[in-house]
Amino acid sequence: MSGEMEILFSLAGRMHVLLRREVNRIIDVEWICIDAAYAKEMIRLARSVGSDELHKLCDRIEEVHPLLPRPEIPVPPLLAASEPKYLKTLR
Repeated sequence: MSGEMEILFSLAGRMHVLLRREVNRIIDVEWICIDAAYAKEMIRLARSVGSDELHKLCDRIEEVHPLLPRPEIPVPPLLAASEPKYLKTLR
């Protein structure tokens, strides 16, 4: 858990620097790590800027943040298994 929080803190720090540089907006890095509502709002703000680097950073923060819901990745259904080849006969 602490490793994830270190990564999240560094990502939030990078977001802070980029938002300060792009739109002169200062955000609270520690608050992003402990409050899901604030993190969602800062991600929304960062996505509105239009920077590719900020978009990638937002995606990474959403992956790592323990309080944000994980997006569900659809799993393709398994194909029905037919009888294995060469089970009753030689090749």
